[in-house]
Amino acid sequence: MQRKFFYLFTCEYCLSHYVSALFLALSEFQLLLSGWRGYLIAGFALVFVANFYMSIFALLRQAIKKEKVEIAVLQKEGETDRKP
Repeated sequence: MQRKFFYLFTCEYCLSHYVSALFLALSEFQLLLSGWRGYLIAGFALVFVANFYMSIFALLRQAIKKEKVEIAVLQKEGETDRKP
């Protein structure tokens, strides 16, 4: 049971569902319908938006890292060209 509990923090996808459920329960937010169906729709919508933003953030970080590596390669090539 302890192992499953700590697995919760290693899987971002699973953690996003649990955090969304917690915040939906605290805020009592319902989407489109009242009752449990509104909670269910709101939960999946919130998780979808959160995962969309996490994906965009990951792509942005990857692009920044790629640019840094390309700049480092170009600088290294420039240094080797200058040496006699």
